[in-house]
Amino acid sequence: MLENRLTLLCLAHLNWDHVWQRPQQLMTRLAQRYHVLYVDPPALLDEIETPQVRELGVEHGVRVLRPCFPTRTQEQTSLYWQMWQDLFPSILEQSGPDTIMWVFSPYADRLVEQAKPHIRLVVYDCMDDLASFKDGNPAMRIHEEHLLAQADIVFTGGHSMYQARKDRHARVHCFPSGVDVAHYRQVQDAATPIAAQARDIPHPQLGYFGVLDERIDWALIAEVAARRPAWHWVLVGPTAKVDPAALPKADNIHYLGKQPYAELPSFLKSFDIATMPFALNEATRFISPTKTLEYLAGSKWVISSPVPDVVAFYRDIVAIPDGADAWIAAIETILQAPAEELQGRLDRAQPALMSNTWDAIAQRMAALIDAQLGCASVA
Repeated sequence: MLENRLTLLCLAHLNWDHVWQRPQQLMTRLAQRYHVLYVDPPALLDEIETPQVRELGVEHGVRVLRPCFPTRTQEQTSLYWQMWQDLFPSILEQSGPDTIMWVFSPYADRLVEQAKPHIRLVVYDCMDDLASFKDGNPAMRIHEEHLLAQADIVFTGGHSMYQARKDRHARVHCFPSGVDVAHYRQVQDAATPIAAQARDIPHPQLGYFGVLDERIDWALIAEVAARRPAWHWVLVGPTAKVDPAALPKADNIHYLGKQPYAELPSFLKSFDIATMPFALNEATRFISPTKTLEYLAGSKWVISSPVPDVVAFYRDIVAIPDGADAWIAAIETILQAPAEELQGRLDRAQPALMSNTWDAIAQRMAALIDAQLGCASVA
């Protein structure tokens, strides 16, 4: 019965209504076996003087809460964390004693420490190597060591992140981001329309969907666009940690903004080639792009910069050029390739698609949690 289920308290580093990705995919599935409380990162508001928790509602079985802090805490790190720690007991009270705590950010270490006496288990899901991102800092490495010392189970969002952590904790498990195959196979359904925003953009379209941030090789996009003006970049997603005014502008570069997850197959249907034009920098050293399998589930040609996890696992399925000259040559080859070659790549992708569905990943994660809870109860 639902009332007898454990509670999964997820302290998120991304808002629930942000781009739909690993946190939302996992929590909606785990909500079938746990009460899930998803706690957004705190919002900073001018109109409040004291911290508070706002209820945002229930979506796909997940109850969403948002802590809110006065804006003045933004420049006072110690006050920010004091407010968090003062507010946190009220969230713990809502989750109850039979709680699994699930965190994504190394900065959650202080809240984990506070919660440990009151909960059953701590899961650290290292979805990204956040210390490598533009807004990361060396202190995050210290916080992660503290978090690893407290976590009962560690999941990593890719093989490179697993390799970097497997010797730092006794229970580290590699779970690269998965795919909702049925969702993206809508691309092949004749009833799925091409998105209105993409319909009038000329072809060939070099498409991308996801967050537009410092992980993107903007110089590569600009150079390919300038050298091949008949090719059109179609970039779908919100910007983050980059100045939109500084992004490359050209008649054949189209920014379509954030779109609902439900509509992504309609955009993917319009793409002639699905791209992952990642810069090779600290922010991409450990990434395992979710888009790889999503694009393949949509039966699209996929081309990617040579980020390590793509090279290691998809080199015989995905085109992986390095630099603008190689990208242009690879795109020209793809545009002239016979349909049989694409089908061969898609056939080779099927085992990866079937073994890395979000449903299968959530089930395997839950089994590891159950096993660890069993060990804890015996102890």
